Amino acid sequence: RAQRRHKEMQGKGDTQITLEEVFDSLAHRDYADTTRVESPLVRAEDAIVLDNTELSPKEQLDFALTMVHRHMPV
Repeated sequence: RAQRRHKEMQGKGDTQITLEEVFDSLAHRDYADTTRVESPLVRAEDAIVLDNTELSPKEQLDFALTMVHRHMPV
């Protein structure tokens, strides 16, 4: 996620920020989101996790569509 965000920021001209800074920023935001008192960000019990670290966009879409078809009544 940090690599994707870093590449996106560089594409928009922000070439000064390092990958480590982006990673730290995301980690800080994730911590704040999951530990806030009101409406903390939590994963639903029945959530399906799509780890797209090593997946191409097509593989991500294929996985998502498979999960939709598997879990949606027809």
